[in-house]
Amino acid sequence: MNTDAGKAQTVFSGLPGRQRMYVVVLPLARLALGAAALGGVAAAGLGGYWAAVGSDGVARLFAGTPIVERSQITLDLPELVVNLRPETPSRFLKLGITLAVAPKDRAAVEQAMPQFVNAEQEFLRNLDQHDLQGSAGLLRLRGELRRRFNLILGRDAVADVLLRSLLTQ
Repeated sequence: MNTDAGKAQTVFSGLPGRQRMYVVVLPLARLALGAAALGGVAAAGLGGYWAAVGSDGVARLFAGTPIVERSQITLDLPELVVNLRPETPSRFLKLGITLAVAPKDRAAVEQAMPQFVNAEQEFLRNLDQHDLQGSAGLLRLRGELRRRFNLILGRDAVADVLLRSLLTQ
């Protein structure tokens, strides 16, 4: 038989017992030595950090980072029914959106509400049904509306645009 397993047996069977041991033991010893060296470097680094910042610093290192949520309020825009492009199978789009804004920006957003509705209508009238297909289409719609609203305000006051309703007919 001239198989690979047969060749491997003949290669190892030709070596004396001590050399066979070196073929197996030396790579394992190198691996163990490398792991021990890596552990020693990590321990030295942590020990140096502990010496520099103390026990409280090490406790902060391993403590979880708290998740800070921005406080936001939501403002509803009126639902709009707009005509889509004439060459699309769907002719109408009904859309209701909610804006997520910081409480300090509420007055500015409420004051700019007529400009928001106007910008929303102009943008939506240039869409067709294919622009709204799939999750990528809805993500582009939300992103473009957010960009337009923030351009009206002149800063990033609108944190997110949420879709309350979306209907094409």
